[in-house]
Amino acid sequence: SNLPSVMSPHVEHKGESAANGAQNGAHTNGADTNGTKTNGTHTNGHHAREKGVSGKVVQPTESQKSGNTKTSSTGALMQLRRASRRPLPTEMGDGTYRNILRRPTLMQDLKSFGLGDLKTLRDIVKAKLKRETQQDDKTMIMERTIQLVSMMPTKSKRQEILTNSFIDKLWNSLDHPPLLYMGDEYKYRQPDGSNNNPLMPKLGAAGTPYSRTCKPGPANMGALPDPELIYEAVMARDGFKKNPNNVSSILWYWATIVIHDLFWTNSKDPNQNDSSSYLDLSPLYGKSKEDCDSIRTFKDGKLKPDTFADRRLIGNPPGVCILLIMFNRFHNHVVANLASINEGNRFAKPAAHLEGDALAAAWKKYDEDLFQTARLVTSGLYINITLVDYVRNIINLNRVDTQWTLDPRQEMGVAVGTAKGAESGVGNVVSAEFNLCYRWHSCISEMDDKWIQDFYAQILGDNYGEMNLQTLIAAVKKYEMTVPEEPSERTFGGFTRGPDGRFNDDELVDAISTAIEQPGGAFGAQNVPRIMKPVEILGIIRGRKWNLCGLNEFRKHFGLKAYDTFEDINSDPGVADALRNLYQHPDHVELYPGIVAEEGKAPMVPGVGIAPTYTISRVVLSDAVSLVRGDRHYTTDYHPGHLTQWGFNEANYDLEINHGCVFYKLFIRAFPNHFRYNSVYAHYPMVTPKENRMILTNLKRAERFDFGRPEFIAPPIHITSYGVAQHVLTNQDKYKVTYREAFRFLVGSSGTKCMLAGDDPAHAEQRRVMHSLLYEDGWKASIKSFYAMITERLFAEKSYKIAGKAQIDVIRDIGNLAHTHFAARMFNLPLKSSENPKGVFSERELYEALAILFACIFLDLDPVKSFPLRQKAREVTEQLVKAVELNVKLTKYLGIRGLYTGPAPKSDDLARYGVNLIKGLSKAGLGAHDIVCSHVLPIAGAMVPVQAQAFAQTVDWYLSPEGQEYIPELQRLAVAESSPEIDALLLGYAMEGVRLASAFGLFREAAEAETIKEDDGR
Repeated sequence: SNLPSVMSPHVEHKGESAANGAQNGAHTNGADTNGTKTNGTHTNGHHAREKGVSGKVVQPTESQKSGNTKTSSTGALMQLRRASRRPLPTEMGDGTYRNILRRPTLMQDLKSFGLGDLKTLRDIVKAKLKRETQQDDKTMIMERTIQLVSMMPTKSKRQEILTNSFIDKLWNSLDHPPLLYMGDEYKYRQPDGSNNNPLMPKLGAAGTPYSRTCKPGPANMGALPDPELIYEAVMARDGFKKNPNNVSSILWYWATIVIHDLFWTNSKDPNQNDSSSYLDLSPLYGKSKEDCDSIRTFKDGKLKPDTFADRRLIGNPPGVCILLIMFNRFHNHVVANLASINEGNRFAKPAAHLEGDALAAAWKKYDEDLFQTARLVTSGLYINITLVDYVRNIINLNRVDTQWTLDPRQEMGVAVGTAKGAESGVGNVVSAEFNLCYRWHSCISEMDDKWIQDFYAQILGDNYGEMNLQTLIAAVKKYEMTVPEEPSERTFGGFTRGPDGRFNDDELVDAISTAIEQPGGAFGAQNVPRIMKPVEILGIIRGRKWNLCGLNEFRKHFGLKAYDTFEDINSDPGVADALRNLYQHPDHVELYPGIVAEEGKAPMVPGVGIAPTYTISRVVLSDAVSLVRGDRHYTTDYHPGHLTQWGFNEANYDLEINHGCVFYKLFIRAFPNHFRYNSVYAHYPMVTPKENRMILTNLKRAERFDFGRPEFIAPPIHITSYGVAQHVLTNQDKYKVTYREAFRFLVGSSGTKCMLAGDDPAHAEQRRVMHSLLYEDGWKASIKSFYAMITERLFAEKSYKIAGKAQIDVIRDIGNLAHTHFAARMFNLPLKSSENPKGVFSERELYEALAILFACIFLDLDPVKSFPLRQKAREVTEQLVKAVELNVKLTKYLGIRGLYTGPAPKSDDLARYGVNLIKGLSKAGLGAHDIVCSHVLPIAGAMVPVQAQAFAQTVDWYLSPEGQEYIPELQRLAVAESSPEIDALLLGYAMEGVRLASAFGLFREAAEAETIKEDDGR
């Protein structure tokens, strides 16, 4: 023990013989070094692990614990002998021996493995080859790896590699340092964009410098060309060229918002960006706390009506401002719903006992939480429209039937079982190069070109002369003096505010609809409006002052081939010659003139949608990925915990609906009384309606949409008093049932024959016939018997115990399912249950199918939810029709119940009622399809969900503070012996619960104008 360097089995001392060295590496105290013995004592080596992977430790005997005296003595003598044969320690200056590390060989490592270790090694290699990132810890692979590594020889290189790999895995399971933090400071966006990266709080914040994407090379030209000459030669528009894919002006308005969201060059220090480097919707919310405060009401989290913070955008075509107003309205819609739902009591109003400063602070916190959460939700919709609607049009995915989308937020790494990919949530800084790359002035439409000309004429007068730098500067200064400091006093586009501060919806909708109908301009040379000449000249000058790289240097940075000739830049001889005379060599072409003068790409389906120039088409996708993936508020911190479940879903997209496009949510929320649920203007506004008709026809989806121009839709009038409700429901000639169109949408013309689809004599006769076929003598007793049986069975099947107490989800497993079983028995539906395991639809599947059918017909109240609701309801209905129609045919022609329905008891009156119904309708001349679509499914769909809802609402009321006092009496009646009196009393309680808790609504459409008064005189 006093000679550790001598005792080490893997340390060789210089001067020892080769034999001694080999002996040192192979033996220690005369014992094997393969992991089975050390100093004569057995350890948990391979003998202990040969039987499997359990790793059971073999306990040493008493003699083994004390060691073998003879073996120990022999080993000690050999150590002394080796020590005596060493030369004097003269190599080192301090009189010590030089140690040389000698590692065990591969064979020695392998000798330490038992059968169980080999299995562990096999599993490790197998997981590596499969690139598995998620372990099944029930296999004890971690513990087995510890066993394997721990028993390898000391100083083994393989042991170190495995240990290091294990440590790496444990280390990499956590962020170092963490990038996600608790608290409102990190939960909510900061007005200036700071704290996006908590470790570098000012990264990408407003008021920080631009970054540089590409290092500029040495200047190869002397004097650069005159900017005005460059504009006239390769930029100026002498004739409008429209976008080859008929992309509408809306896409360019959206690009305008994105550009102004990211770039705001400081007038005093052009190297500084006064906007944040994140897509945080700063044109609406502002780039600073002062800007943000200017549009807030500081009450209930709301924004001032129809306001936005960025005054620069008032000088843009009106459609840009209208989009921002739509976001303003969406924010206030979100706030109202967050407060109303109050998910998890996150937005509870101040407690009643608070007063003074404490009360004021509580109201301030209430307002702040609502505002900030609504901003997260609104920004979520903004980014989803950008990533799905906007990007799909950029790469022409809107013309193909694919759900693939380029969403940079796609999760990668261990959590989702893939290889580690690009980092996310680490922040971003926009660059000076991209400040120029996003100047898409060639895409300005003819209409907007004319609007800009008129805009300057209003400021400067009709005869202001040529639009040059001096004229532009004078116009900007004069215009800025006219813009009010208070956002709620600002106007644009000739629109005026009403007494409530809002603009007129009819006027805004007309303007935005016209913009949707206007195709934008094409990318490429010689298509920038002349009114934009001074802006282009300033862009060229700014690029020079920033000393930016050239076009070819920029391309090479992104892995694109440099242009060898001017014809490579643009094949148009006139443009190529102009560039040749201006720059002499392609390497000399400046970045900004180059990307404007490049040739535009030809449309490709999919691949090329907006037909940008070649360099732009590549670099903007890189920038989009960096902008979004680097923003933690859209990646690592974007989840329902911050947005709430409702808010997350309100902003989220569904690839099954419109391939994920969600622009319609913004349009319909902002203008609910103008855009129909299926308006193509709302769903696909980034392409002209005419082009959309062609696209959707090719995709066989045109019938789903309304191509009419948006117009005012009268809002519903809510009637709440008994007398007026009775008046409306009894005057069927004046107030018509509204369900016919929904029935037609789901099942075609057969649906309009349903007894619930109208209130004319024909439908009244249908109701009479159905009543006569279904309700035979004794039907009440049959129904009561069935419900008694199915309820007891469901209680037995669905109940469970937790901590010894019986539990059941009475709504999901009793209320919903009992009525589902009733409909299945009555109408011969193929329900899969414990009685009929061969059925087609599980209990929950059939209930949800009938519920979505019911919602589509009777509860289609939210126009934003209407389109996805109808699409999913139609898919489900088609499946039900196929399954049920076959059974109706078997019943009609063969008199049997059908396939996958299971046998019915001979005494089952319900099943007999359904068979009689089908036979009766068949005798009346109806075919199987009409029977299913006009009677069976509509009635089942109307019956099951409405009864389940009534049950749920009634239970909820009796569990509420108002109804709890009646529970003891209900329990007493429930266990009492059945009698007509007891049953009547229980029915009374049930009906009273329905009355007091009901949230049902009946809807009618007025066929003629009428003024009626509520019972209270209103």
